[in-house]
Amino acid sequence: MTASDEERRAILGRFFAEADAAARRPLAERFAAVAPADWAAVKRLLHESAPRPALEPGPHEFQTPGDEFIPSIHYILRVPPDYQPNAADGWPLVMTCHWTDSTAKRALSWVEGVLGPDIDRYLVACPASPDPGVYRSSRQTDMYPLDVLADVRRRANVDSDRCLLTGYSRGGYQTWATSLFSPGEWAGAAPLASCPTSQAGLVCCRMYLENVLHLSMQAHWGDQDILRGETDGINTLSRAAADWFKAQAAEHFEPVEYKGQGHDLDLKREMVRAFLARVRRDPFPRQFRYLFHRMYQGQAYYVTATKAATPELDFRERVPIRGGYRPEDVRRTFELTWTRKGYHLAVSMPEGENLIVVTARNLRDVEVDLPVERLDFSRPIRVTANGTRRAGPAGGVDWVCLLETVRQTYDFERLIGGRVTVPTGR
Repeated sequence: MTASDEERRAILGRFFAEADAAARRPLAERFAAVAPADWAAVKRLLHESAPRPALEPGPHEFQTPGDEFIPSIHYILRVPPDYQPNAADGWPLVMTCHWTDSTAKRALSWVEGVLGPDIDRYLVACPASPDPGVYRSSRQTDMYPLDVLADVRRRANVDSDRCLLTGYSRGGYQTWATSLFSPGEWAGAAPLASCPTSQAGLVCCRMYLENVLHLSMQAHWGDQDILRGETDGINTLSRAAADWFKAQAAEHFEPVEYKGQGHDLDLKREMVRAFLARVRRDPFPRQFRYLFHRMYQGQAYYVTATKAATPELDFRERVPIRGGYRPEDVRRTFELTWTRKGYHLAVSMPEGENLIVVTARNLRDVEVDLPVERLDFSRPIRVTANGTRRAGPAGGVDWVCLLETVRQTYDFERLIGGRVTVPTGR
């Protein structure tokens, strides 16, 4: 059965507009019968068909819906002059988190200065933090940029492979904390005048750095950025992170240290612009490792932790210190203890084998998304988790799953042809 793109867009438009899930199923099946064989063409049709409001150029103020965990977030979305709501290709997005006691409006003014002549190449989102004071890691503060990202995708035509997260000072801490536990959502992250942080604290945050080995990162800090009388600061902890990435031969981490500068950086704006312009997301890395301590952090690219086998860690519990009491001994003891008690995922998708292998620790169940551009759905697909095997969908791509997923996320670059839940036995 053949159809024109106009007919395909009409089916997709009805699918997006239909509120009843049962009524959407036959529409998904109709589209499956006429869908183009080229996945790039499917993505273009999705961008052209999704219902969106018309947005005039300039800044717009919006609110996210909010839920029981994260309140409604106010943000400003700047729309460039040439923006088209149903263009075949989405627009890249730069999200900028503001510094302590600042506002979304001031963050927009700042990012306009950083991007300079490149500003009109991007959609720009500037959220107001629900806790605008000194940065403190929590579910609310760490994850609210994801709510803003989801809201922007529904309102604007976004290229989800070119969503970038950045921020200065407090916004840089925010960039680190968010990207560590959502690397599959971003093309890149540029934390400025900050160092890695999380609920584990500053000095133990290195245990999470493996989570972002596949995410393009460009970190900027001053070599004098440390409080008077302190032994650890943004400078020492940023260098420690950079040393870790170097030891891993990380291909996607770019450290930028400013000699003789403290917290107020004379930012190398051209370097930041070049980074934002070149990075692209890989939502389906062939191999990755992921560590986390909260189940809400358990979305790791195309594998999601759905059930824990052990309680979540209370970082306030006492940890017996063995050996000396030098700062490095204490840090190492905490890292080893907390890493052992964390939730672990190691995932491999060998090229050409139609196989996804998951090794999990301290987890009971995982859910695995099956990417259409990495697997051959005309052949049997196997998924294993700690030796337990499950088969992928029979009969090819599950178009209901694919279209329901993009309708829920508005991420049109991440196409899922099926989903499998596998018990890990641990």
